[in-house]
Amino acid sequence: MENQPLNSYVSEKDLVKIFESLDAMNKKLNQTAIDIFTNETNRKLLSKPSHFTFSIVHRAIELNKGFKTLAEANNWITAINLIRLQADNCMRLFALSLVQDRLDFYNRIQNEEHIRNIKDAEGNEMTDQYLSTKLNELYPGFRILYENTSGLIHFSNEHMKINTDRIDDGDEFMMYIRLAETTEFPIGKKVDYAFNMFIVSKELHSLLNGYKLSMIDFMKRFDNE
Repeated sequence: MENQPLNSYVSEKDLVKIFESLDAMNKKLNQTAIDIFTNETNRKLLSKPSHFTFSIVHRAIELNKGFKTLAEANNWITAINLIRLQADNCMRLFALSLVQDRLDFYNRIQNEEHIRNIKDAEGNEMTDQYLSTKLNELYPGFRILYENTSGLIHFSNEHMKINTDRIDDGDEFMMYIRLAETTEFPIGKKVDYAFNMFIVSKELHSLLNGYKLSMIDFMKRFDNE
């Protein structure tokens, strides 16, 4: 969703392929979560930070399903909001990797404390701006995706642009306003939105896999007890 020309050499087939990739990503997210769960429960354990992680995975899978359902119903104005929510999942899971004490982090979230008030291991408050900027170091482009989709979550001039067609003719112009009718997006925009939903879900899976590897190593300390 960067400010660059849309790919005009795409079709509905490309959109279908992205939806198939989203379905496949949901299976990967689910399987990785199962791997984390099995690694712990085989030792008759279940860590609280993993409970936090499983909750994010469940939300992520539901968001992907919802995005696809809304897009297939041609309700793109609602669907594109879910990209921002998936980015939120990335930032929350990433925050878990930045703190010094994961159990303390979990307990504070359980007690309804906002993540933005919790500091990472270096003493930085983990605001959305901070987390999105740090994530951009891992996944270049994340920050601009976060900013662009934030403008779609809250009512803004982006919605006014979507609602309005303006035809200029010299010093005069004609404006068309939509009310009840469905907004039709060009295929290039549809593919762009869907691809970004896939990309941010892929980044979430990468973060989840990193947590999985860290917990495999962490749980080894219980094998001799």
